[in-house]
Amino acid sequence: MSSEAEAPPPAPQPPAGIAPRRLHPAGIAVLGVRSLRELAVPLGIGFVFGVLGGGGGGQPGVRVLIYAVIGAVVATTIGVVSWMTTRWSVGDGTIRLRTGVLSEKVTTVPVGRVQSIDTVHGPLQRLFGVRGVHVQTAGGGRDAELKLAALKPADVELLRAAVGRRAAVESEEPLAEHRLGRGRLLLAALTAGQLGVILPVLALVPQVGEQIWGNDIRDAGREGMRIVPESAPEWIAAGAGLLLLAWLLSTAGAVVAFAGFTIARDHDRLRIRRGLLARREATVPVARVQAVHVVEGVLRQPFGLAALRVEVAGYAKEAAAAQTLFPLVRRAEIEPLLAALLPELADRPDGLAAVPPRALRRYVLPITAAALVAGAGAAVLLSSPWPLLAVPPAAAYGVARFRAAGWRLDDGRLALRFRHMARITVLAPARRLQEHGTRQTVLQRRVSLADVDVRIGAGTHAVVRHLDARVAGELFDALRRG
Repeated sequence: MSSEAEAPPPAPQPPAGIAPRRLHPAGIAVLGVRSLRELAVPLGIGFVFGVLGGGGGGQPGVRVLIYAVIGAVVATTIGVVSWMTTRWSVGDGTIRLRTGVLSEKVTTVPVGRVQSIDTVHGPLQRLFGVRGVHVQTAGGGRDAELKLAALKPADVELLRAAVGRRAAVESEEPLAEHRLGRGRLLLAALTAGQLGVILPVLALVPQVGEQIWGNDIRDAGREGMRIVPESAPEWIAAGAGLLLLAWLLSTAGAVVAFAGFTIARDHDRLRIRRGLLARREATVPVARVQAVHVVEGVLRQPFGLAALRVEVAGYAKEAAAAQTLFPLVRRAEIEPLLAALLPELADRPDGLAAVPPRALRRYVLPITAAALVAGAGAAVLLSSPWPLLAVPPAAAYGVARFRAAGWRLDDGRLALRFRHMARITVLAPARRLQEHGTRQTVLQRRVSLADVDVRIGAGTHAVVRHLDARVAGELFDALRRG
């Protein structure tokens, strides 16, 4: 019997490449619908003026049908042409995508730059049993470097194998997943509070209506149907209705974005799934995570709730939903959750040192004075004292910023807290700072105060204002050494 140990079988090698091939035929529908989204503005304008405006003659139902047929023909034509002129391949160490009709566009991505191959299961993709694929690179920005609208699952796995990225189902051991339950999803949606984005859009609706149906509005006014509020109570009621509508839209948007949210640590990557209409599966390389943001919105902080986001090198322009580590978590759960998912950055968001009490007026006076000047000007123009009601909330906001400000540097882990609308705590290893510094104005020098600001990656700029000048200097020196 031979004494030599049996040699293990050679590890399977990834395929040398993938010959140029088309997308799955379902890509015709996916690309067609995508083209409609890109043409939404001109088509919407034509629909409004052609159908709602009464142009073109005929009954409104007939005009709607005509525009629907036109939209379907445009989408189908663009989808077929895009599908016929799109080829993708892998070879010579690159992923290559060819697109274009009159002008051919060739995009190549070196395999070594690929950070992840993420998938999207939208309604159309689920209908045809295909997947959209996003090839993410370190410098891809908001959008993926390459987008393949429709691939068969077998082609997705072939692409992953060709670039050396395993699928989640190929993990050697079961992953411990952290899920967002239905109760927390609803709570996260109700407290999402993305009103700052939605309210300006809703505020444009009356102006657009005036442009489109101006005559009808004026005629309604002459007939005694008042549409524009006239008294202060009516304006308050209208504002409350607008706020309620914005809140409902924000809630619906959060449900669509985070339904079915799960996250798991798989060796050196985080695997995230989320989405109701479009099911998204993404991977985040742990080595590229620079910082964790604990975001406590106005509706969440009173209940001890927060969202966790990550700063990932090369992903600074991603949308907020794509940067979410966990949509809703209680403050007491933050450190254990980070210990399970990101032990490299695990830290607690509490126990921060506050700014000195003498800094209070530095936080309150500037914003209160600005609100007073603006309110007084508006009161004169409108001949009403109502704009002056903005002064007390401005002062309260200054106090809230003062109470939020804090810092901690412990065992090489930095924590900085500040407030915009939400209270944000940035947790990061000191060694991952891109730069840090102190600032001191003439007025601050008189009372021995200074600001400390740090930059982490390309997207995080944290500033704690009005620290004691000696403390700010010591913190600067400690960060420089560490």
